[in-house]
Amino acid sequence: MRLEHVGIHAHDPETLARWYEEKVGLRVVRRLEKEGRSPIYFLSAEDSAEIEILPTVEPRGDRGLASPGFSHVGVAVDDFEETEKQLAARGIALHGVRETSNGWRIGYFDDPEGNTIEVVHRPQTDSEPPAQPDAQDRRP
Repeated sequence: MRLEHVGIHAHDPETLARWYEEKVGLRVVRRLEKEGRSPIYFLSAEDSAEIEILPTVEPRGDRGLASPGFSHVGVAVDDFEETEKQLAARGIALHGVRETSNGWRIGYFDDPEGNTIEVVHRPQTDSEPPAQPDAQDRRP
């Protein structure tokens, strides 16, 4: 079993999909049309799971990182500082940037609809085997 996609409901799926393309560097890999409603967009980076952006008219509830249920989407990067600079150049400032007790470097940003994205760099240690392309984040 592997993670295939994460779904995000949005009030304006087209605008949010464009934002992820322009600001984050994802690309639309599929667009599904359904009569009478906004299209559904699937976005991805190379060799990764997809983000599905679906239309909704429901109001957004208050959520935080510690709220029960879904809290964020995590994206792995090879060079945290370079990614932080690239995002800043596109108008995205990371917040909560820190190094964890196990040596990971993490930070967060929110998309225009209020969804939280975590940027994480996990340096490989001698005690860890090299990550497999389809199983980068599998941990026992």
